[in-house]
Amino acid sequence: MPVIRFFPIRPARQIFVLVLLAMFILTGVLMGEVRGRLQDLSTASTDNLQWNIAQLEVELLRLDGQISQVSTLLARQERAAGAEGGPEGEAADLATALRLLRVRFDIFYSRVRTYETGPLYLPLWNDAENKQIMAGLRGYLDDGAALIDMPNSGLIAALPELSALTEAQKAPVRRLLLSGVARFAQNSDMARQDLSQTLMRLAVSSLMLIAVLVALALLLLRLLRKGRLIAAQNERTQARFEAMVTSSLDAILVVDRHGRILEFNGAAEAVFGYSRDEVRGQNMAELIVPEHLRAAHTEGMARYARTAEKRVIDAGRLRLEAMRKSGELFPVELSITAAKAGRQTVFVSFLRDITTQVQVEADLKRARDEAQAGEKAKADLLTVMSHEMRTPLNGILGSLELMQRDPLTDRQSRNLRAAKFSGDLLLSHVNDVLDLSRLDALHAEAAEPVPFDLSQLIDTLILSQSAPAKARGNQLQVNLLTDGLDFVIGDPAGVNRCLVNLVGNAVKFTDQGEITVEVERLHGSDMVEIRVSDTGTGIPEDKIDSIFQEFVTVDPSFGRRSDGTGLGLAITKRLVDQMQGDITVDSIEGEGSLFQIVLPLPVTTPPVQERTAAQSEERPLSQTDRSDIPTLEPSRVLVVEDNEINREILTDMLVDLGQEVLTAHDGPSGIKAAATQQMDVILMDISMPGMDGITALAAMRAQGNTQIALAVTAHASPEDHARILAAGFCGIVTKPVSLTQLHRALDAVQQGTDCTRVYETEADQLGRQTRSDFVDRMGEDKFATLIRQFATDTEALLVQLQDAVGLSEDQIQTAHNLAGMAGLLGEDGLQQALKGIEDLPQNAPADEVALILPELAAEARQQVSVLAKTIQ
Repeated sequence: MPVIRFFPIRPARQIFVLVLLAMFILTGVLMGEVRGRLQDLSTASTDNLQWNIAQLEVELLRLDGQISQVSTLLARQERAAGAEGGPEGEAADLATALRLLRVRFDIFYSRVRTYETGPLYLPLWNDAENKQIMAGLRGYLDDGAALIDMPNSGLIAALPELSALTEAQKAPVRRLLLSGVARFAQNSDMARQDLSQTLMRLAVSSLMLIAVLVALALLLLRLLRKGRLIAAQNERTQARFEAMVTSSLDAILVVDRHGRILEFNGAAEAVFGYSRDEVRGQNMAELIVPEHLRAAHTEGMARYARTAEKRVIDAGRLRLEAMRKSGELFPVELSITAAKAGRQTVFVSFLRDITTQVQVEADLKRARDEAQAGEKAKADLLTVMSHEMRTPLNGILGSLELMQRDPLTDRQSRNLRAAKFSGDLLLSHVNDVLDLSRLDALHAEAAEPVPFDLSQLIDTLILSQSAPAKARGNQLQVNLLTDGLDFVIGDPAGVNRCLVNLVGNAVKFTDQGEITVEVERLHGSDMVEIRVSDTGTGIPEDKIDSIFQEFVTVDPSFGRRSDGTGLGLAITKRLVDQMQGDITVDSIEGEGSLFQIVLPLPVTTPPVQERTAAQSEERPLSQTDRSDIPTLEPSRVLVVEDNEINREILTDMLVDLGQEVLTAHDGPSGIKAAATQQMDVILMDISMPGMDGITALAAMRAQGNTQIALAVTAHASPEDHARILAAGFCGIVTKPVSLTQLHRALDAVQQGTDCTRVYETEADQLGRQTRSDFVDRMGEDKFATLIRQFATDTEALLVQLQDAVGLSEDQIQTAHNLAGMAGLLGEDGLQQALKGIEDLPQNAPADEVALILPELAAEARQQVSVLAKTIQ
């Protein structure tokens, strides 16, 4: 199989080639310059110029000689004037001499004009003296021309004048000749010097060119040797590559541009079932491409041949189907790349049988879906706990709040305390579950760090745990071992919750012992270590590694000493991690335990103390305070609540607080009441069938109503609270609603101190109302009437559903109300059946209603029968 190597021109080689090219060009230019200089020298133009300048003086002397000859002839003629026959011969000679004089003058005239206008002589006229000489010559020519052009008699008469003018020009012409000879001699020297320099540059350039050629020869020799080494290396690489292809666990195919198989390694033989000899030269599409993919494969090959467009080629690893020799289709992971082998384009394909991997991924996906379904079920359960249990708890705790304000007998007080204790216990268990759910949220983040007094927080904690510790005969003490433990920056709620859990556990598992809380700052850093130690029962060694897991209790037996969900330490661990801290435990069974928490709590300065009304209202009211809650300024309150029991309890609480109350049983009726009645505050339930509280408030605002609205909800998550406040509610009162909550919420509204708060009970209590609570609160007659009405409404709904082809809005609302009542009565099975109807969409198909109706009917009639016996 050929190995394709590319040898790009390196920058150094590019520079070398450019230098060589420049040297050739420079040498050529210099040779051309030398050739031109030699041609100039061969023409001897400088010598000709000097000769021509010398001829100017020669012609002037000839002219002067001719003037002398004419003068001689005239003198001879005068002497021979008396001789016989002499004058005629002399006259002929004189005429000839005058003609020659005119010729000589014309020649000299022509010479001067040539020198004056000829481009070769222009450098002479740059000299001022030469210009003056030329000006004198022009004057001489002008004067002489006037004399020469006279008739012979006039010329003879002016001959002395012409001779004098000619004689006057001899010295200037001589100076002009010498100046020209000197200048042209200088030019000749410069030309020879320039030629010498040119020849020197040519010699240097030639030497450099020779050096470059020698270097080029050496480079070519080096490249030749390197090429031989590379060729040998390529041969070895090709051999290794062929061995690698042969031994590769992945199938490797090399195909030409027509789809014919060129190479087929051993792994490909094992994957596809063909031998190498069987497939070489055959069309790949017919052998390994499934029939339903062949058209696309053929089109892709043709498209690449036409346009070189790549879709599958060089697209990375792709998953497709392939076909074995047996015709079996199986999944493969495919990677294709194009390469050049000479002028031929080949495609190298790497294929891997991923049948097992796909099966594993399917199993993982199924496991993931099952896990997500489990998480959804968990979330749904927590939603039910948060909402559906808070709604009936509103009735329980609200009734207890109102009963505390009435005169009670000793027996009633004992029963009330028992109910309160049981409710608080149930509340703490459910609250642990909800807190754990919040901390396990995917986007759970630590609270924004704020300044708080750590020492005061610990003192308050110790004070709150003193009573239960004393009840078990324990001594509870705190030791602040270092400075810097007053005002710090951190999450006070998280720190308090961790310490409540740890100190609470120490109190529960210690009798007649000591519980110590020690706090110190580590070496002046931002880290604070808090240690909670006790002399209680301790933790078995085999349990230490698991105590921070959910629902783990040290003693799960029926005879265990204390109640608990096994979530306290799990919540503590998550809170510590969330605050970027660390928690450890050491324990010896029978001797006690030591929990250590290290948290980043930087020291800060005390904030400015301004006690506002909003801060004052944060003080939790004691039991004595609750029995003596002052009334508020009278105002008109609209209560929009779909649950009749909750409406009655909210109404009683508001009346006790001195408010005038108007009620509405759903969103539309609340909208109508808000539009027709002048109200000061709207108390709106969020979860109502048909139209929820958020939609109802939006409709009220659209009508122009601007009354302050407080939301009543059992939703516990911060996300739900943020969504409710964003919808325009002034505050949130969480279920179960207490008199303290209502007092704080309405007081804040009347004072205008805060309009974005969530008003919760002191422990955010959760619980379940029992039938005896209803009897105590409402009386036996009213309870019996309620049971009969519930039975009648349930039976009526069953009858309606028997003949219904779908669910109407009224039927869904009826199911919602009955489900809430069933939850209040403790009928979980009936409640779930009714919730199933409520959760069906409107106009649900009759077959869906028919699936749930038998279970609902059987459960409803059985539970109604049991309830009926309780009032007989």
